Amino acid sequence: MPDSTSNQSISYNNRYVEYVDIFSREDIIPTAGIKDNILLFDTFNGVNPLEQLHYAIPTKIYQKLCIYIMEGECIIEVNGKEETIEKNMLVSIMPENTLKIRFNSTNVQYFMVITYPKLSNQIYQEIGFTYSNARMSLHHFKASLSAKQMRDVFEIYNEIKRDLQGPAYEYQMIYIRCILNALEIKNMNILSYEPIPLEGDSNSRQYDVYCKFLTLLNKHSIEHRTVQYYADTLGISSKYLSFVCTSYSKKNASTWIDEAVTQKAKALILVHHYSLGETSEILHFPTVSSFSRFFKRVTGITPKEFSMSQI
Repeated sequence: MPDSTSNQSISYNNRYVEYVDIFSREDIIPTAGIKDNILLFDTFNGVNPLEQLHYAIPTKIYQKLCIYIMEGECIIEVNGKEETIEKNMLVSIMPENTLKIRFNSTNVQYFMVITYPKLSNQIYQEIGFTYSNARMSLHHFKASLSAKQMRDVFEIYNEIKRDLQGPAYEYQMIYIRCILNALEIKNMNILSYEPIPLEGDSNSRQYDVYCKFLTLLNKHSIEHRTVQYYADTLGISSKYLSFVCTSYSKKNASTWIDEAVTQKAKALILVHHYSLGETSEILHFPTVSSFSRFFKRVTGITPKEFSMSQI
């Protein structure tokens, strides 16, 4: 599978699209950014990036997206559920969510921060947490901000924006990460959530292996469901990979893979409304029966029972 941070859409059977850089696909120019690391967008130069996405198809995003509304309102659809974001509100959309823009008021003013998985890994590591797309998938958070909180996050945003709009310099990413650390801590306090606590040494080679495995899993779990594939890609043994995963998350590599595939299956059924046959085909199961057995083994219920429970 091609690199998920390329500007190409990845299609499965011409139906299911994920890992799309929706902003590049729709030719939306960021206010500032560094390719494959961070993108900033706002409405302060007479543009409205969300309005440009209004007619785009619902798209599964692989970056983390934070939208801060300063004036007006915006209605978005996340995994088929509408969310209204109004003045002094923040919505933080984790990777793996399917996004659709429904409405922007004429007076809307906002700014957005989009971080890519590699950079998010580094930020979470530095503030003492681990970042797992598989564990955070299909989640989004919304909260109101006080006037002071909005001023604080806006000040941080402007500092990042000023730095990125200036000339590049040595160690720039280190400085950017430091500012993003502060923004992430602010967001965590506003949204009252915490990522997964880091249980091991975040500076070790093992942690680097762990983060690389999660990134690979997020990109390739549709096609590859064996521990050996990820171990070979990382150049390590399958036993060592499972040891590393258990050390940092108390789950072995096989469990991580099963849960990642199951999350994708749930998204296909719940969000995209695919049939069991289509879902099993997209996920590269040889038959519907084998997919159903896999799903029940991991979740305790069949995909049909899961689908019925969501009605």
